[in-house]
Amino acid sequence: MPVYSHSRLSTFENCPLQYKFSYIEEVELEEEEGVEAFLGSRVHDTLEKLYQDIIHSKLDPVEDLLSFFEELWAENWHDNIVIVRKEYTAEHYKATGRRCLSDYYKRYHPFDESKTLALEKLVTMEFGGYKLRGYIDRLSHKRDGHYEIHDYKTARYLPTQARFDGDRQLALYQIGVEEMWGDAESVDLIWHYLVHDKEIRSKRTPVEIEKLKRDIISQIEIVERAEAEDDFSPRESGLCGWCSFQVLCPLRAHMVKTKPLPVNEFLKEPGVKLVNRYVELREEKRDFIERFEGELEKIEEALLAYSEREDVDVIRGSDKRLKITRYAKKKLPTKSDEERERLDKLIMDSGKWLDVSDLNTSTLLKALESDDWEPELRQKIQRYLIEEEGYRISLSKLKERES
Repeated sequence: MPVYSHSRLSTFENCPLQYKFSYIEEVELEEEEGVEAFLGSRVHDTLEKLYQDIIHSKLDPVEDLLSFFEELWAENWHDNIVIVRKEYTAEHYKATGRRCLSDYYKRYHPFDESKTLALEKLVTMEFGGYKLRGYIDRLSHKRDGHYEIHDYKTARYLPTQARFDGDRQLALYQIGVEEMWGDAESVDLIWHYLVHDKEIRSKRTPVEIEKLKRDIISQIEIVERAEAEDDFSPRESGLCGWCSFQVLCPLRAHMVKTKPLPVNEFLKEPGVKLVNRYVELREEKRDFIERFEGELEKIEEALLAYSEREDVDVIRGSDKRLKITRYAKKKLPTKSDEERERLDKLIMDSGKWLDVSDLNTSTLLKALESDDWEPELRQKIQRYLIEEEGYRISLSKLKERES
């Protein structure tokens, strides 16, 4: 049985295909390290040293702490760290780290509001027949029965209080703390947004904790159903540009493949040529429908063939991205089909004909969703419906990170 975590469940929620690559197939790829993640790790390491020394009765001066941060930065920096926002340099990010640590030190010095019990503490929990675990950045004890779960963030974006009050990760850690320490009567969830020098607090009631458990069990059941059915469709979002598995994803592979090509090679790439011609024809079609209709259909056929051959659903053009969405839809047998006669008779014999007297696919499908129709009748009718595959083609502008 797998051990679940907040990050594991979040991966599935963000993109089931990314979950499959990460946790089912365990695909190993060389990952890019972004400067934001690098900054966050160095700040976390420095705060860990601060509290580790405090546990051993040593309070580091802020100057020593900043020197330690500078050393960590220099020791771990490498040329492959990616800086997406070109208006900022590595020095800007390092200065941000120094400011985060200085502000934090000034706010909490002499660090005696609570007693640190553990750093990077592993907490485990079990409910609903599932095992879960997580790591707490810092766990502290303020007084008898009162615990605090601290989480450190170096993100630029500061969520609203409502987001924190609905946060799953630290609330999940609360379940672990309450299971591991029987005297935990009260638990504060605390986020430190260091870039903004902000502390945000939230609490969970027993009722909210029980609801969280039910929600997590429900989410795990969705994950396990996807595993049983091998249904891991990719889900496109703003996070795709940072995904390590883009070269394997049908929505991203062509974008990644063509982005580094020189202009002369890029414009000759078969998929790019098809998209560019498709865009031209779509634009010209408005004025010359009859002339270009046939060629547009041929281009669509070529795009579908390219999509199937290369196993991609998104194909990049010069300044547009083309997405092919395949779907299956149900339709009725034609009126001249013998099966249609049998279907009509089945509905008439059931006494439901007046419900769908203008029998068409839409009317019948809506009726089949109604609880007024017996399951056995619905099942019989489903056998007469014909499943037809179709597709939609959509165009959109390339996003900044894709161009």
